[in-house]
Amino acid sequence: MTAPVWNDRRVTENSVLRDPVNASLAGPHARFRDARGRIQRYHPDVSVFFGHPRELTPQDYADVADLAETNGTVLLRDRATPLPDGWTVIERIGLVQYDGSAVETAAEPEAVRLTAADVPEMTALVERTKPGPFLPRTIELGTYLGIRDGDGALIAMAGERMHPVGWTEISAVCTAPEARGRGLASRLIRAVAHGIRARGEIPFLHTSDDNPARRLYDAMGFSLTSTVPLEVVRVGPER
Repeated sequence: MTAPVWNDRRVTENSVLRDPVNASLAGPHARFRDARGRIQRYHPDVSVFFGHPRELTPQDYADVADLAETNGTVLLRDRATPLPDGWTVIERIGLVQYDGSAVETAAEPEAVRLTAADVPEMTALVERTKPGPFLPRTIELGTYLGIRDGDGALIAMAGERMHPVGWTEISAVCTAPEARGRGLASRLIRAVAHGIRARGEIPFLHTSDDNPARRLYDAMGFSLTSTVPLEVVRVGPER
């Protein structure tokens, strides 16, 4: 297990950015919360993320298993204790977090607010571009903006996901392959961030440590706050 690296002095021991899942589910996103003991997660139709202590006890692991996906997988972030016998790490990534305090924001005249009626088209765009999980009710987490081409097809989008008090995560940033190279992603990021700032909050985002999009985030003025391990874990057969 790799120790977390914290790069931003503002991410103190008590900062909500150290544990944005738990902070979101204990606050603005409490209505999406499923919980057992010290473990909580977003409703499975909303998001894949779990909130849990770094040091998990046998009871914690039992509660994780109880809340696991139907396929027996869970996402564990910054885990500091060994897995139970029979549990397997399927994938491990470096999860990087960026603070958008210094990002210049602007409204985007071409952007339209997406609604539940747009979810099938949003899901199709996500499947083509693979920005990360997007589920049937993910749109309920916050504002999602999109840009359509001349024929009305959705070609780019970005939206809001985790919501610790005072902060909102920008997520699901994606552009159709045929529409890349036009700056649509950066325009939508600035537009979503503009709405976040209008509420008096600060934008932030997550991505993997090997994502080429990090160059864009750096160029836009996002600052790295942390790198922590994120694991996709298959729960053992004893669940």
